[in-house]
Amino acid sequence: MKSPSWLNRLNQWVNQGALDALDKAYSGAKTIKMFEEQYFEGNKIAPDAQKGKTLDDYFQSLLERELLQIRWHLSRFRLGNFYHPIHLGEHSAQESKILERLNFIESVIGKYRHSSETGVISQSDFSLSKTSSLKPSKLTLKTDSSVPSPWLNISEKLSSEYEQQVVQQLRNLRQERKIALRFLVLLIVVPILAQVISKNFIYSPFINEKFVDNVTLEKIEISQELTEKFLSEFSRYKEGIEIKSLLGIIPELSQEKKQELLREKAIEIGKEKAYETLNGWKNMLSDLTSLAVFTGMIYIFRPQFTILRSFISRYFLGLSDITKVFLFILLTDMFVGFHSAEGWEVILATAFEHFGLPENRNFIFLFIATIPVILDSTFKLLIFNFFTRKSPTAVALLEKMQQ
Repeated sequence: MKSPSWLNRLNQWVNQGALDALDKAYSGAKTIKMFEEQYFEGNKIAPDAQKGKTLDDYFQSLLERELLQIRWHLSRFRLGNFYHPIHLGEHSAQESKILERLNFIESVIGKYRHSSETGVISQSDFSLSKTSSLKPSKLTLKTDSSVPSPWLNISEKLSSEYEQQVVQQLRNLRQERKIALRFLVLLIVVPILAQVISKNFIYSPFINEKFVDNVTLEKIEISQELTEKFLSEFSRYKEGIEIKSLLGIIPELSQEKKQELLREKAIEIGKEKAYETLNGWKNMLSDLTSLAVFTGMIYIFRPQFTILRSFISRYFLGLSDITKVFLFILLTDMFVGFHSAEGWEVILATAFEHFGLPENRNFIFLFIATIPVILDSTFKLLIFNFFTRKSPTAVALLEKMQQ
């Protein structure tokens, strides 16, 4: 069966968009390759003590920009190929060109992907406040004893490479902190922007036009709660007209003029309440869009997410034991304490309103009576196990503070 012309045009547009995205990713990989050959003797772009911090930061920013663009264009290519795949054997020349470019891109960005995922793990254990083990120097003495000798540490610190290793690890930590904070800001701001933009500029106009603007008045549905608000606002408007007319603030209206004004106001308020009735669908769709963007960012920027997790873990472990215990007690009392019932009630009522659902008091009370207790037990168990393994002193402080 012959496909319709519009479907063929759509397939051509998707296919061409995927090929354009691949070309842009290929161009970005060539740019990275050019930097490697001109400034790093064909090796990968990495911090170099001889070049200095300014040049290292400059090349690192260029590398991150190109890698970000390459990942974005490759995602576009995969999406287009998923919708309209190019089958092997149909266009052998084009297929060989695609495979050649994909292999070249992987040869360039592969070493940065692997180094980002493995390098972060080795850096995350380094902390200035605790004893850190540097890479053994070539001058390290060999020993047959299973007990570490103090001469090993002395030989490491006296080696010519020790200072460079310390400086390099400090640079890695500073760069890791910069990447983690920047990605954390993006991880918060971008999903919020996606939620706001998708709701106000995509879902709201489409849903309002389909279910309110292009529908006759008798087919418009309004929830029971908003119907009561509609009647209240309409009654206030009607009484306001009558009072203003009696006081002489406005000229006395004829019955026909009064009915016309009331009818216009009823239509206006009715459409407003109909829009509010559909807010639940708008919020749900925009929240799903925001969640998809958040998940996509974590998937696309997996190395940055690994760095962020490492940074948060190291920062938390670097806090004093008293600070850790204070944060734990503050969070547990705030969300699962005995005085948090009113807060949960407000949160659940807001959630019902956000998704356009009628408020169910029985469900709210049942939720408050069960879920916080389960969360309290689970949260305390996880934190206790964490403190036992990572900070035993904090466990003793926690027991004393709770007593």
